[in-house]
Amino acid sequence: MKKYKFSLSKLAILGCIGGILLGFLGIGMTIYRILNSGFSTPSLIIQHVLVLLVSVLALLVFSSILIRSVYILTDDNLILWFGIIKSIYKISEIESVHLFTKTNKLVVYFKGERYTVIVVKPNWFHEFTQELLKRNEKIRYDVSTTDSNDMDEI
Repeated sequence: MKKYKFSLSKLAILGCIGGILLGFLGIGMTIYRILNSGFSTPSLIIQHVLVLLVSVLALLVFSSILIRSVYILTDDNLILWFGIIKSIYKISEIESVHLFTKTNKLVVYFKGERYTVIVVKPNWFHEFTQELLKRNEKIRYDVSTTDSNDMDEI
């Protein structure tokens, strides 16, 4: 089993940290409001419960994205963990892997016109594709230096 951590952009990392801070702020302000005004009306009770639930959900989602966003290559599967979301792809269903060098994107194409973009450090692209090719020799590997959009402009 081989693991590759997501390469999140600085903006995505800041967004996750902001979401975590907002979650803590929501919990803190709701507890403060409960201590000051209590549960005087049914609508206030619902409001407090909803804000607490959304704040806890924000804490869970954003912290899990920072902690557990990885690709895992097993002998049979490519597993994508993005926070709390888990996707499993069979390596036998992979048709090709394409590296777009201009945009620095590694795209994995599956049977049935499905694909996923691999978001790891660019210096891991070669290692990642070699690990995939070891597990399924039928996978086609392509590299392009231009995108099809560039060809349309010429």
